[in-house]
Amino acid sequence: MAPTPSFGPLSPATEIAAAFPNAIHGKNIIVTGVSPNSLGLATAGAFASQSPANLILTGRSIDKVQASINLLRSAYPNVHYHALIMDLACQSSVRAAASQLNHDTTIPTIDILINNAGVMAIPTLTLSADGIETTFATNHLGHFLFTNLILPKIITAAQTSSTPTRIINLTSFGHQFSPVRFSDINFAHLPTDLPTDEQPDLPKTHFFTGNPHSTEPYYGFFSYAQSKTANILFSISLNQKLHPKYGISSYAVHPGAVDTNINRHTTPSEIERALKRVEELGFDAASKTPEQGANSSVFAAVNPDLSPVDVSSVEVRGMYLADCKVDDENVARFARDRGFAERLWELSEELVMERFEVEL
Repeated sequence: MAPTPSFGPLSPATEIAAAFPNAIHGKNIIVTGVSPNSLGLATAGAFASQSPANLILTGRSIDKVQASINLLRSAYPNVHYHALIMDLACQSSVRAAASQLNHDTTIPTIDILINNAGVMAIPTLTLSADGIETTFATNHLGHFLFTNLILPKIITAAQTSSTPTRIINLTSFGHQFSPVRFSDINFAHLPTDLPTDEQPDLPKTHFFTGNPHSTEPYYGFFSYAQSKTANILFSISLNQKLHPKYGISSYAVHPGAVDTNINRHTTPSEIERALKRVEELGFDAASKTPEQGANSSVFAAVNPDLSPVDVSSVEVRGMYLADCKVDDENVARFARDRGFAERLWELSEELVMERFEVEL
């Protein structure tokens, strides 16, 4: 068997896809949050380059999803593309999209699901149509609901395929700024009034932004950080529930600093200060192109040599990837806690008002 190729922070996603063609060719793949000039489009493009059977692209705007399909089709015309319109912040929209996919007999399985869509640092507190803070509703809860509703097709893929069946959740190094606020998802209270294990990291926030934001009930980057912690904890639960019987693995991926539409709510000065602080801490803060930013998502989705996530202890290891490698060192303790993952699953079920039992 040939050794696994070596990839690094700036490896193009298409190069990684080309190294594992059997994991993509003829497969059915979903990428959420696809629009022009997006990480989702770059991720979809890498998969399209290796001829999947069906490539399903989701987004809120039919115009943006269709524009993305047109761009992909011009480069890879032989792929079957599907536009699945879904607003992740709206549970009825997620249910409608999942129902549409579940009833599509031309797509019997889902081999790879990339939960890529996200919003970042909304400046003022906003609630979804379901009364849930918008960033958490979009980045975590919508993906939680969608993944569980289409899980039968993912399980069928695992039972019939010889290549990995994977669920990838996009997270961020920024998760380190806040655990999940289980008692205050909607930011009604000051950070210092929360239970100790739910409080954001105020000193780290001060270091990176120049302001601890301790006197504000809502701060946009705390809402983003909470949702990115939730993405990691969701991967922990998926591994607990799906890997023992079905061999399905889930990884949480940090794409790095990528200049895409997700930065629309942050100012250039905020980004510049944060990246400067990252460099001072000894990390590489070089900005990536979308295709470079998509590399770890594709790597996690297709590399058969990735070790299964170790959920045997309270502190889970092996589920967080960055720069095309497992990066346990940069996962906050609250984001690798198996107990917190279980609490999040229960809270998520309460918020979507549905229980999801996986038969083990």
